[in-house]
Amino acid sequence: MFVNVLRALEAVILTPKFLLNPSPASYYEYLGDDVIEGQHGKFVDTKKPLWLNLGYWKVARTYPEAAAALATQLGDAAALGPSDALLDVGFGFAEQDFFWIERYGVKHITGVNITAMQVERSQARVKDRGLEGRVELHVGSATKLEFGDASFDKVTALECAHHFDTREQFFREAFRVLRSGGRLATADGTRSVGEGKLTFINKLSLKRWFVPLANMYDRDEYRRKLEAIGFVNVRCESIRNYVFPGVVKYHALRNKGVTMQDAVIELSQDEIDRCVGIELWKLTGLTDYVIFSADKPL
Repeated sequence: MFVNVLRALEAVILTPKFLLNPSPASYYEYLGDDVIEGQHGKFVDTKKPLWLNLGYWKVARTYPEAAAALATQLGDAAALGPSDALLDVGFGFAEQDFFWIERYGVKHITGVNITAMQVERSQARVKDRGLEGRVELHVGSATKLEFGDASFDKVTALECAHHFDTREQFFREAFRVLRSGGRLATADGTRSVGEGKLTFINKLSLKRWFVPLANMYDRDEYRRKLEAIGFVNVRCESIRNYVFPGVVKYHALRNKGVTMQDAVIELSQDEIDRCVGIELWKLTGLTDYVIFSADKPL
C-alpha cells in the first residue's frame, strides 16, 4: 500500500499543473501522440498508427494489433455497417474511424473531440487518405452535442466516456441525437461490482487522470442509468482480463526503451485468469473494463 501511495503522489508531483488546470484537453495535448505509451513522439514517425486505447490482448501480442482488436470489439457491439451515419465522440487521432471504414464500410463518420490539437492533426490525416467525403471531424463536447435530434444511426465512445463531465449527460445527448432504433456503444473503464468507497489515493489519482467522481460507479449502475434515460436492449460484457494484463506488460517494455514495433508481449492463461496488473488500476478505482451497447426504441 505504501508503494501505491508513493506512485500516486509521484504522478501528481511530476505534473502539478494538471491539478491547477484540470482540463482533459490540455492533458491529452501534453501527452501528444503516445498517450498509452507515456512517451511523446512529436509525430516524427509519420507511418506510426496513432491508436489511443489500452488494447484487447486475447490474441494480439503487439500494441497496434491489440488496439485494433479493441476497436473491433466496439465496432461489433455497435453492429457497424455500410448504411450507418456514425457519431464517434472522443475520437483521438481518428485511427479507429479509418479502421471502421475499412473493416465495416461505414458510410459516414462525424467525430467530436475536445482537444483541438488532435482534431487538427486528424483532419490532416483525413485529407491525406482522401476521405473528406466520409469523415468529418469537429472540436466539441460529447456532453453538449451541436447536432439536431435524430441525426445519427450509431454513437460510439472508445475509451473516453469516463472522462466526460458527466458520463450520464453524454448518455442523454447520445439518446437525443440517435434515430429511432439507433445504437450507442461504449468501451469504458468503470468500478468493479462490490467495491467499497473510494480512498484518498483513488480520488487523488482520479483528479490526475481527469475522471469526475460522479462517473465512479459499476456496470450495474451503468446499466440502470442507460435504462433510466430510455435505452433498451442494454448489453454488457466485462473484458478486463483481456485488457489490463496485456497493456501493463506492454507499458513495461516501452519504459525500458523498446519501440512500439518491437514490443511483443506474451501472456499465460494464469496471468489472464488472475488479471495480472490490476493492482495499478486499483490506484484509480477503475478496476473493470466493459463493452456496453444499448438501443434507442423504435
